[in-house]
Amino acid sequence: MERLEATADPNARALAKELVESLMALHGAALERMLEIAAGANDSDVGRGIIERCAHDELVSSVLLLYGLHPEDLATRITNALDKKRSFLESHAANVELVSIGADGTVTVRLHLKASGGCGSTAALMRSTIEGAIQDAAPDAATIVVEESGSGLKAAGFVPVTQLMSGGLGNLASPAAPQAVRSGD
Repeated sequence: MERLEATADPNARALAKELVESLMALHGAALERMLEIAAGANDSDVGRGIIERCAHDELVSSVLLLYGLHPEDLATRITNALDKKRSFLESHAANVELVSIGADGTVTVRLHLKASGGCGSTAALMRSTIEGAIQDAAPDAATIVVEESGSGLKAAGFVPVTQLMSGGLGNLASPAAPQAVRSGD
């Protein structure tokens, strides 16, 4: 599409865009009809099973999302994705909950870090795991917000320069304080 948009001829761009839109409309209508056929199968359990399998197949699911035909709503897909990551999160003393899905598509989740004493990278790993799971299951989510809570959060290591200059940290700001010496390792 980028190369097409870069084409100098506006008529060729318009024609190609119309062709792509027509193909997408045809594919969308065909996919929708396929889902209707599966849903209306003589054995409705088999039909629902086919639709469910399609919804959980990574490739088919992404195409169904592209055409607005995915049988599961955004909240269900996000909840299922978070459920799949629970054992991994729990192995790192963490948990996650879906807080809200805004009308604008903003997904807010809360990451609970249960244990303290880990390194700061644990929170970052948990956050990226959650974000990745949501992005995979719900690429139609506009924004993902991960709020963090719990005893496992470490305070930021930032110290304002003014506090250092005023001696607010005891001997650390004092010119007479011993300096750390690196051994050159």
